[in-house]
Order: sequence, then C-alpha cells, then structure tokens
Amino acid sequence: MTMLKAPFTELPYEPTVDTFLAGLETEYRGQKNRDELLKLDPNSKADRIKIVKEYIIKGQEYLTYRHKFLLIRELGNALKNNNYDFSAAFEYNYETDEPSPSPWSASEIDTPRGFFEDVYSMANENWKDEIYKAAKEDPSTW
Repeated sequence: MTMLKAPFTELPYEPTVDTFLAGLETEYRGQKNRDELLKLDPNSKADRIKIVKEYIIKGQEYLTYRHKFLLIRELGNALKNNNYDFSAAFEYNYETDEPSPSPWSASEIDTPRGFFEDVYSMANENWKDEIYKAAKEDPSTW
C-alpha cells in the first residue's frame, strides 16, 4: 500500500485544521509581511476574504491536488462536528509545544468556527478542479 507523503518529507501526510493557518505564519517572512497582515481585521468580512485568499490559500498552493483534497476533507469533517474546538487552532498547543502560526489569538476572533467556515468555502471554490480530480481517484492508491 502506498501512502501520500507530506511535501518535502518521507513522512505520511496527516493534515489537521491547524494546517490551514500555516499561511499566517510570519516569523520567517519578515516584519513587512507581519505588519501588512496585522493591518487586517480577521472579523471584518472584507479583510477576512483578503486574509483567506492572500495568506491562507496562497500559503497552501505548493500542495498537490491530492494534498489539497485531504486537507479540505479534514476541515469539512471538523465543520460537521458541532463540538470541534476551532479556537484551539489560534492558541499555543501545549501537547506539541508549538505556538499557533496565527498572529491573532482565539480571543481576537469573534467566531473561530465562522473563520474556518469562510476558509472552507473559499478553499473549495479556489481548488474545486483539483478537489474534483482527487475525488475521482482511490485514495488508497496514493
């Protein structure tokens, strides 16, 4: 059985909801990038669209269509779970000893679930052809 590998590694690809926030990581992108991102309000509809399209989706463009399919499926499954804690993605993860890539904490996001609903909607629209292509394949062959 083959297994889809995480990009640039030999490790299995195991996406999480938090994976979407990687495009918000500013530590290695310089102060100008951070300043531009922090000018945006994640609670403003117009700014959120810009955040999702220009940072989150753009930050995942290196992924193959199969990776995008699994990533969007993971978020879709989380959205189906009414008890899923989306605010955790914006906070320090004590289990992995990792900070969130988001420059905003959960307390600064009015509705973390709503934020991810927007991510899901825009990513689905942006990647619709790639998601469709992957959906026609058998993931067990990846």
